[in-house]
Amino acid sequence: MAGKDSGYEFEETMVTLTDEDGNEKDFYIDEIYEVDSRLYAAAIPAGVDNITEYYVFRIKDLGNDDFEMEDITDEEEYDAAADAYEEKLDARLWNRLNEEE
Repeated sequence: MAGKDSGYEFEETMVTLTDEDGNEKDFYIDEIYEVDSRLYAAAIPAGVDNITEYYVFRIKDLGNDDFEMEDITDEEEYDAAADAYEEKLDARLWNRLNEEE
């Protein structure tokens, strides 16, 4: 979970990803969403208190309820997926502020 003072709650979905150098790092999956008929996952590094960094991955369906997270190499696709995630974050913040009133 993110730090208690961050005001942000994660679902309990965590994945371990391995980078090109073989280093493993844990991420919370914050959101799975669709853009232009493709699925994406927004992942936030585990163990951070101030959420300022996130990564977006394309989800590849492998069948049998199994999937793989792929890097997005196309800059336009990445930007569209990241923009959609940021819109979701803005909507979340807006909803949270309206609930507090």
